[in-house]
Amino acid sequence: MNEKKFLLSDRQMPEAWYNVVADMPNKPAPLLDPQSHQPVTVDGLSRIFARAIAEQELSTEQFIEIPERVRDIYRLWRCTPLVRAYGLERLLDTPAHIYFKNESVSPVGSHKPNTAIPQAYYNHIEGITH
Repeated sequence: MNEKKFLLSDRQMPEAWYNVVADMPNKPAPLLDPQSHQPVTVDGLSRIFARAIAEQELSTEQFIEIPERVRDIYRLWRCTPLVRAYGLERLLDTPAHIYFKNESVSPVGSHKPNTAIPQAYYNHIEGITH
C-alpha cells in the first residue's frame, strides 16, 4: 500500500513563507490605489494594514520570514497533514502527484488562523488596536 498521509515534525516546520511572485516569469499587474489609480505604495497600504503586512504584500522576495512568535502559535496545531489524492489522480488519468492539506485539525477547523495569527501579531507589535 502506498503512503497517503505525510506529517512534518515541529522541527521541520517552515521558517519562511514562499512568495510565488518571485518565481513568476510574468509578474501580476500592480495593485492600484483606488483614489489615484497609480500603483499602490507601502505607505498607501499601511493606511489599512500593518506596515509589515503592506511590505509583504508588495514584496518580490522569494521567501518571507515567519516570526518566531507566530511559529510558536502555529505549533499548537501545525504542521497539518499533507494527503496524497490517489483517487483524483486516477480519475484524471494523470501522471502528476496531487496533494491537499487537511486544515480541519486547526482549532477552528479551517485555514483561517494561518493568516489571522500573523495579522494579529503584526498589528500588536505596531500598536494597532482598532
